[in-house]
This record gives sequence, C-alpha cells and structure tokens, in this order.
Amino acid sequence: MEGIERLETEVLEMNDSSVSAVFNYLKTRKDLYEKFNNKEKSIKQMWDYICDKARKMSKNNVAVVQDNLVFIWAVNYFTKSNEELGIKGKKSKKVMPPSADETIKEINRKHYEEQKKAEQKNDTDNQISMFKED
Repeated sequence: MEGIERLETEVLEMNDSSVSAVFNYLKTRKDLYEKFNNKEKSIKQMWDYICDKARKMSKNNVAVVQDNLVFIWAVNYFTKSNEELGIKGKKSKKVMPPSADETIKEINRKHYEEQKKAEQKNDTDNQISMFKED
C-alpha cells in the first residue's frame, strides 16, 4: 500500500472528523506526498503530537488553537524526523490523563478529608487541658 493510501486507511479507522480535516489539508500539499511513504510516520502518532502541542498551550485544561497552527504542526510532523520532534518509538506508553469523573471524585475525596481533619482539629481545640496554665 502506498503511503497516502496507508494513511487514508488509518484516518478512516480513527473515525474522527478533526483528524479527517487535518489529513484533508495535508493531501492538498503535493510536496508532502513523498513524506507520506515514511513508514515511521502514522496518523495516530501525528494526532498525538498535535494534541501534545495543544496540551502544552492549554490554560486551566483548555486549549484554543487556530486551524493554521494545527496544520503547521501536522506539516512539521511529516517533514521532520521523530527524533527531531522528540517523539519516541512505538514502544513508548502514553499515560492518559484522568477523566472528568475521576478528577471530580478525587477533588471531592480531598475536600471530604480536609473537612474531616478540620472537624478533628476543632474537637481537640475545644478540650480543656488540666495541664494548661492560664
């Protein structure tokens, strides 16, 4: 399978409209067709690279990135080697950030523990000490 066909198949498998939009832009760039033949490159890895770049720009877990910048990152992904981009081989394992539900549960758990500690502290502060001199 030729490079562009291999990547198109991967885009279809991912079934993500954002990935499709980026790849449709890349297909308009005839200068990249030869780069698509590089078996080291994949759509999944390209998307991970783009998401990682966006994540680094985020503020309070929110990233707003212009299409042009996403397209530049996609072109960079295909024009530079993985080593230049700081991308490890397929063996590297990505750690997924916690889901919103997990984050909320963790926040609630911490809040509950803090309240419990505060109550315990208040209980001990209200005790009268026989050894305390006034």
